[in-house]
Amino acid sequence: MGISIDDTESHAKWRQTAISEGGIGEVQYPLLSDPDRALTNSYNVLHEETTFALRGSFLIDKEGTVQHQVVNNLPLGRDIDEMLRIVDALQFHEEHGEVCPAGWASGKPGMTPTPEGVAQYLSDNADSL
Repeated sequence: MGISIDDTESHAKWRQTAISEGGIGEVQYPLLSDPDRALTNSYNVLHEETTFALRGSFLIDKEGTVQHQVVNNLPLGRDIDEMLRIVDALQFHEEHGEVCPAGWASGKPGMTPTPEGVAQYLSDNADSL
């Protein structure tokens, strides 16, 4: 889902304008409006010197816990491939109970979250780290 501090009229205009003409086109996800900045302030993404929201991505699990968050300053965009990797990692953890080490990608092994599990993972994967 996308959330923006712009009003719903602005969202409609963006959605009705082709990407090649400066719009966002027919996005395939809900786009919420946060004109009173309640969510923007709750997640601390309102830029301190402007009325703009910083670019933030939040992965919230089934229990409502923020498991991952990235907030970029105004000149930096987000990487959807990285966000999808993080979603895969959370789903892997929920299914297997293992953790996903740095550089983990779907199809790679996880790591048991114990000193022995870390040692075993490092030993088994030393050549690819």
